[in-house]
Amino acid sequence: MAALLERKLVTGRVYCPICTHTVEADLVPVERGLTRTMKVLPGQKCGRCSGLLDAAYILDVSAPLRG
Repeated sequence: MAALLERKLVTGRVYCPICTHTVEADLVPVERGLTRTMKVLPGQKCGRCSGLLDAAYILDVSAPLRG
């Protein structure tokens, strides 16, 4: 996980709360003190319903997309 957090942008599968499907989205690492988490890149839209993925639940983090 530490190797993924060194990258700026990774891809992952997220759950869209609007259409209830799993879609791919870009994720960014967030560090708050000692806690490391991932967050959906703001402003992305679902490929199925065009709803915003800002409130999406992250299911899986894949390999780095861009370095």
